[in-house]
Amino acid sequence: MPVVTAPVVALPRYQVTTDELIGRIDELYPDHPRLRLVRQVIRRSSVRTRWYTRPLEEQFKNDCSLFERTRRHLHDSLDLAERAGRAALREAGLKAEDVTALVVSSATGHSMPGLDVLLMERLGLSPSVRRIPVTQMGCVGGVFAVSTAAELVKARPDAIVLVVCADAFSHYLHPGDVGMDGMIFKAILGDAGGACVVRGRVDGPHMEITGCWEFLDVSGKDIVGSRLDDDGMHAQNSPRLAEVVGGALPGLREWLTAAAPAGTDGAPDFIVSHTGSPRILDCLSDGLGCPPEMFGLARDSLRELGNLGAASVLEVMERTFAKRPEPGARGLMIGVGPGVCLMGLTTIWRNGI
Repeated sequence: MPVVTAPVVALPRYQVTTDELIGRIDELYPDHPRLRLVRQVIRRSSVRTRWYTRPLEEQFKNDCSLFERTRRHLHDSLDLAERAGRAALREAGLKAEDVTALVVSSATGHSMPGLDVLLMERLGLSPSVRRIPVTQMGCVGGVFAVSTAAELVKARPDAIVLVVCADAFSHYLHPGDVGMDGMIFKAILGDAGGACVVRGRVDGPHMEITGCWEFLDVSGKDIVGSRLDDDGMHAQNSPRLAEVVGGALPGLREWLTAAAPAGTDGAPDFIVSHTGSPRILDCLSDGLGCPPEMFGLARDSLRELGNLGAASVLEVMERTFAKRPEPGARGLMIGVGPGVCLMGLTTIWRNGI
């Protein structure tokens, strides 16, 4: 079975508190007709701090071309990806020449050659490495990347797959997005890179991946995502997202029950969840019938770092490795993304081989 070793998350330089963010919003939008409500919504987001690759005074500006914003984004994302990738290899006791495949996920990059090509160069990976770039998956990209890596290992048990996720949403938080969804994005999104190794066996603590479930509701394709126009990228997020996610979860519960070992009901013992937002975490908890505290590590991550996009599930996984479940505990890794897409991976915690 494919196994995941301890992930590593790389944070950028600039930490911004909620009070500092609200001050920036007050400065930029003094005449916003719902400014008081915006402040309340930002505080209710539960995010206390988020991290940016650039200083706060450079955020929510539209004073350079889309080309320049794309260039800056690629530079900053590559830095996060390289730091996370190198650290994950060290954590796994591996060298660059040991890697046989690379899966790179980024929700916000729009360049060719992409982040994956530049990362191979930075890390010094072999030119024969199997390369799989994952784009346009949004926040579910982290789960998708781990799932893809697991499939590679199933096909080639001796494969060593480096998974790297890097998102720098701050570059694309458009100043013209003044609706409530635009302000919520400004409240919850942060920048980070994360990486882990997926392989066929390992001696130390790891999560064994046992199954994968995927759901796509194409009727929700306009609910969450982004669009490009002449002045940059704009993100949108409809309140209907929670409704669609909630409607998909009975299918996930049925799959968990059907895939469960004999004599068990399929309910997970621990959950590694994309952080989303407080509302999405509540929706997942309710729809899965899980106690809210099972999403405690995801809520901690959201509160301390914000929503890190594809990297967020790796950050929550890092917390899970630090607070190890009981040996043999059955877990669920889950993420939500545009489409609307949900993905779930069943896992088993192991302390050794």
